[in-house]
Amino acid sequence: MARKANIAREEIHQACWELLEKNQFPNIPRIADYFLDKDGRKCSNTTLMNAISEWEELYKEHQQHQLKELGSSLAPSFNRFSRDVTQILGRLLDEKMLDAEAQYALRLSATEGQYSSLSLALCELQDAYDAVLEERESLKVMNTQLNEHLKLTQQRYDDVYSHHQVINNQLTRERSEKEALRLNLDQHEVDLAKQDHLISSLKEENSTLKQQVKSLQEEQRSVDKQHRQAVDQTLQEIARTMKQIQGKDRDNK
Repeated sequence: MARKANIAREEIHQACWELLEKNQFPNIPRIADYFLDKDGRKCSNTTLMNAISEWEELYKEHQQHQLKELGSSLAPSFNRFSRDVTQILGRLLDEKMLDAEAQYALRLSATEGQYSSLSLALCELQDAYDAVLEERESLKVMNTQLNEHLKLTQQRYDDVYSHHQVINNQLTRERSEKEALRLNLDQHEVDLAKQDHLISSLKEENSTLKQQVKSLQEEQRSVDKQHRQAVDQTLQEIARTMKQIQGKDRDNK
């Protein structure tokens, strides 16, 4: 059998965290069932409602702290990505400048008729072009990896944000339910007060009726007594009259 007991606020807070770990958002019925199943204890809905309200504020602070930590953990990744892109663009610009200088040197050698230098420049230019192609492929791979990392990071952030929104919506709904429950409790208290007042009025009316009945009974007894006395007196007078008549009859005889 459930027993009435005082449940500490810290115990209710701990119960809220345990329910949340089970993907069950805490409310008054769930917390009440939690302690009833655990050790059979019960307490008032007002106590549970106040403790859950305090826990909701703690949970809100916890969620905000988690979002700040996520932002702090993502910031280095975004900064590193920005630095990598800047370095890659700088390196490509340097390679383009070197390529332009090589082409200029090639044109200069060609105009001067230096065939051997032109052949050497062409070989060097081909090697540089091949190197640029290899670097371009490396950059493409690196860019793909960075994009994948960015997508995963963004997905993680979106998941956390979505979870936070779901929890906030559930928290808002639970607050509305709690407010409706509080209003319902207030209405019940008003109804109980009215019933108490009605019972008190009925008790007073019953007491008054009892007094009236008692007075009527006493009055009735008094009337009955007077009636009996009158009847007795009448009977006595009739008896005396009968004796007198009987006495006259004997005298006449």
